[in-house]
Amino acid sequence: MGGPALAQTGSGDCTATSPECAQVGELNISLSVGLGGRTNPIQGNADIPLVALPQISYYGKRFFLENLEVGVTLHESERSTFNLIASPGYDRVFFVRNDLQNVIVSLSGGGLMPGTTNRRVPIARRHTTYLAGPEWIVRHGRVTGYLNALYEITGEHEGVEVRTAVSAPLIESKASLVASAGVTWKSSALVNYYYGAEGLYEPGSALNPFVKFSFNRPLSERVAFKAFAHYEWLGQSVADSPIVSDAGSITAFVGFDLKIR
Repeated sequence: MGGPALAQTGSGDCTATSPECAQVGELNISLSVGLGGRTNPIQGNADIPLVALPQISYYGKRFFLENLEVGVTLHESERSTFNLIASPGYDRVFFVRNDLQNVIVSLSGGGLMPGTTNRRVPIARRHTTYLAGPEWIVRHGRVTGYLNALYEITGEHEGVEVRTAVSAPLIESKASLVASAGVTWKSSALVNYYYGAEGLYEPGSALNPFVKFSFNRPLSERVAFKAFAHYEWLGQSVADSPIVSDAGSITAFVGFDLKIR
């Protein structure tokens, strides 16, 4: 979770090395090429390679697009922004290798019923979902805070996700290094849709903390070196699922970003 980029209006807050900087009214398209991957905590599912990552963004005066996320800005001031956003459900990336979120990369429990520990649990198909709701972004000095509350609007599980995070630059020069940390609360309906097993496991809600580090170093007007690493701890009700084999997932990538437009 990073929130929409800062729109560059000439106020001076954006710098050339900031990956969160964007010109208002311009469509930005780039392709990152390198080596990376996402570990898959689902039992029997292979890790996901990340080699070529297309990126697309557009920021108008009110409407914005950031890869697969769309939104409308309702209020903006120097210190805060209030948006309405729609974002795809993240958890599907672990079940469908060719999910678009594996291509376009930019987070109280029940128990296993007796006698099921050694049974192989079939994994049903998880459909694409979208969640929508308000997002609040607050800026204080070099620190940016994010909070959103999203409800599933595509009719698959009607779950809720609440995300909060803070980010701050550790390095701001020719290169930038940004650190982020936060937590995502997932309702029991959402967790059960992805990680439950009918008649075997009925999970409760989950709290997933995460950390992320992003590095960006422009090499020319159109080429930049970039790297990022993101780790998410799975909440107890997710980790206890019979279809989950690991208690966390890491996503990492190192490569070059080529600006196309």
